[in-house]
Amino acid sequence: MEWLSEHSKAITAITSILTLFVWFFYAQILYRNFARTRRPRIIINRGHGNDLTSLCLISNMSSEPIFLEHIIVTLHTSKGSLTNDMIDFEADHRQDRSDSEDSSSEHGKDQGGNCRHEQDREGMRSSQGPMLPGSFSHVGSFEAILRRLCNVHEVALEHDRPKDDTVFQFLDIRVVAIYGSEDHPIGAERRFRLHMNDDEACTLVPVSLDTKRYANRLQRWRVRQWIRHLDG
Repeated sequence: MEWLSEHSKAITAITSILTLFVWFFYAQILYRNFARTRRPRIIINRGHGNDLTSLCLISNMSSEPIFLEHIIVTLHTSKGSLTNDMIDFEADHRQDRSDSEDSSSEHGKDQGGNCRHEQDREGMRSSQGPMLPGSFSHVGSFEAILRRLCNVHEVALEHDRPKDDTVFQFLDIRVVAIYGSEDHPIGAERRFRLHMNDDEACTLVPVSLDTKRYANRLQRWRVRQWIRHLDG
């Protein structure tokens, strides 16, 4: 007892320091749990198969809604890279030629003697818009994405393969979105390896086990560089 009385001040100081460390430890746990729930989480995956006919799925596993702004697709080939934004794309609704001929025969000919054909109607499809927490959406099959990308860059395909000696290597899917009420965009990226088989089939193999997330300050700067590259 005498020893405790003599060293009471030192014991009190040590106890206070240990209590401070305990509170600091619990504060770190609470902060990490809060930061984890606030951290945006977008997953890019394939669905219904492992070839080009599989769907490109985008899931929002964040705690708040996101707004999809861009879906940037990059095809890496043996002769360079092809990039385009696939969030919006044109869909041509062309009538069959026989229907057009029947229509022209019914309406007759104009004064110049030429048959009048109905004009092609062009529509737009878009994947842009909000996604609720826990929801997912698909932007079409990888086959359709590959064909649209090659069509934009005027790459001729035959059975989903280039007609020349170009070799398809990787397909990158990048998502740019706005998370909740934040001002700066976030990003997600996943790369798929293209295995061209001898039987004209193509297998998609994810290079990484998970989707790469771009959420901190430096990574968001890179996301803005993606957008500037599209605008440029």
